[in-house]
Amino acid sequence: MTLLLFLSLISYEESLFEVEEGRDLEILLDEMESLARHPLDINAAGFDDLVKILYLTPTDCLKIIEYRMVHGPYNTTEDVLYVPGFDEALYDKIRPFITVKAKPLRIEKCNVRLRSITELPRSDLSEEYYTRSEVKYGDYSMHLITEKDPYEHSFLDYYAVGFFASNDERRCALGKYNLDLGSGVLLSPVGSFLYSTDFRVITRERGLFPYTSVLENSGFFGAAYSDSLLLRYTVFVSQQKLDGRIDTLGFARSFDASGEHTDSLSQSRKDQINEQLFGYDAHYRISDLQISNRSYWCMYDPPFVCADSTTQFYGDKFWTTGIGLNYYAESFVIVSELARSFRNRIGGLFGFNGQFSSCDVQLAGKYFQTGFYSPKGVEADDDYIGGVLVVRHRSSIADIGVTVSIDGDTEADSAKYKVQFNFEKKLGMVNAKLQTRWRWYGGERDYASSRAFLRVTPFRHLFFDIRLEDKYVYDMNSVSTGLFAALEMGFEFKAVRARLRYGVFDTDDYDARLYIYETDLPGVIKNRMLYGDGHYGFI
Repeated sequence: MTLLLFLSLISYEESLFEVEEGRDLEILLDEMESLARHPLDINAAGFDDLVKILYLTPTDCLKIIEYRMVHGPYNTTEDVLYVPGFDEALYDKIRPFITVKAKPLRIEKCNVRLRSITELPRSDLSEEYYTRSEVKYGDYSMHLITEKDPYEHSFLDYYAVGFFASNDERRCALGKYNLDLGSGVLLSPVGSFLYSTDFRVITRERGLFPYTSVLENSGFFGAAYSDSLLLRYTVFVSQQKLDGRIDTLGFARSFDASGEHTDSLSQSRKDQINEQLFGYDAHYRISDLQISNRSYWCMYDPPFVCADSTTQFYGDKFWTTGIGLNYYAESFVIVSELARSFRNRIGGLFGFNGQFSSCDVQLAGKYFQTGFYSPKGVEADDDYIGGVLVVRHRSSIADIGVTVSIDGDTEADSAKYKVQFNFEKKLGMVNAKLQTRWRWYGGERDYASSRAFLRVTPFRHLFFDIRLEDKYVYDMNSVSTGLFAALEMGFEFKAVRARLRYGVFDTDDYDARLYIYETDLPGVIKNRMLYGDGHYGFI
C-alpha cells in the first residue's frame, strides 16, 4: 500500500514536491500513507478532515460538504464526479483516500521501516541507513528514528526518541516531537506555500505530533502538552544540540536543517550549538472566525551570525510572537498570520481561496522585513514583499490553470515576475499534462521552461509515460539551455509495484541544471539534479 501511494503521488502531482530547496515534506507523505490505510468516509468527513487530502483545495472540500448537504449521502465514491468542478482526473487522484463506509480503525501495534542505500562502485562509508520504528499500546506510542548518512561512522550517528499520548483533543509528548500551528510563519516544519508548498498545505494545522524526520537541526526535544477547554492550547519546552561550526568571530558556517555530515569538516560541526525554546499557542473559535496567538522565547549558545546560509540567521536570545485570523465561510476560506521576530522585525502572510463562477481562485500575499527570522517557521533573508494569484478551471473539456506571482526585493528596488500555465486532459486510457513557465527580472525575461507528460494505460496493471522538459536561462546576450526526455514503464499488481525509467539530458552549464522528481523508496522525496549531458534512469 505504501508503494502504491507513493507511485500515485509521483504519477499525478509532482508539482507539490518538485522543489529546489529542502523542506520537511516527508510529513506530508506520512499523512498520505495514513489516509491510504484509513480512507475518509466522505459522508461523515468535515472540512478539517478533507483538507488532509493534498489534491483537494479548500473550496473543493467545501463543495463536497455542500453537495452532501443538498443531495444527501454519497452512495459510492464515484458520486463525487457529480460535484460541480470535479472530473475524472481529480477523482483518480483522491480515490485511494476516500470511501463511503469507513473501515474499522486498525491499530498497528508495531511498525518498522528500514531503508538502506549504497552506491556502485562502492566507496568507504558510502552507505546510508535509516530506520523508523513505532510501537503503539492504546492511546500511547513510542517512536524511534535512526540514520547514518554517507561518511558517518556510527549507525546511530543520528537518533531521535519520542513518547506520545493522544486521546481526542488531548495530546502529550516527551522526547522528540514536532509542531505545526498557524499558517507557517512561526511554527511549521513545512513552511510557507510562498516558498515550496502551496495553499492546500498551510490550511491544514497538524498541531502537536510525533517527530519522524531525519532533519537533524529541526523539530523539538523536550515536552509538550495540548488540550481543549474554553480554547485549544499548546504549551511546549525544548532543548537540543544543533550542528554548525562557530569561528572565533562568532560566525556560524553551514547551519542548515539537514545536519548532514558528508566529510571530516562537517563532522566537526556536530552538536556545536545549544538551542533552548519554550512557548505556547492558543486558538479560539467564534462561529466561522478563528483567532490564534502564539509566542516562544529562544536562546542560542553561543550567539552567532550565520554567514553562509541563505537565512542569514542571528542566533541570540529573543522573543517571537504572532497572531492569526482565519475565516471559514460556505464558499471561501481566508487565512492570515502576522509575526514579530528578532530585533522587532515584522513578517506575515495572508491567503484567500474561493469559488468565482466556474473558477477556483487562490490569492496570497507576503511581507518580511530585512532580517526577519523565525527559527521554527518561515525563513526570509531579504526585504520581501510579494504575492501570488492562482486561477483554475476544471470541466469535461480540460483542466486549465494560470499562476501569476511577484517577489519584490525592496532594498534592491527590483522584483521577479512569474507566469505559469497548466493544462491537463484525460481521455480514455490517455492522460496528458502540459506546463509552461516564464520569469522576468528587472524588466527583462531571464527564465523560461516547459514540461510535457503523457501517460497511456493500455491495460489495468500496465502504463507507459513519456516526459519531456526544456529550460532556458537568459543572461545578457547568451542563453543557457537544459533538455530532458524520458520514457517510463510501470507495473502494478496486488503487492507488486515496479517502475522503470530511461532518459537523456543535456545542459549547457550549471545555470541550466534540471531538477527531476524521482521515484524512490517509500517515504522519500528526492529531486535529482542533472547538469552536463548523459543518460539517466532507475529501476
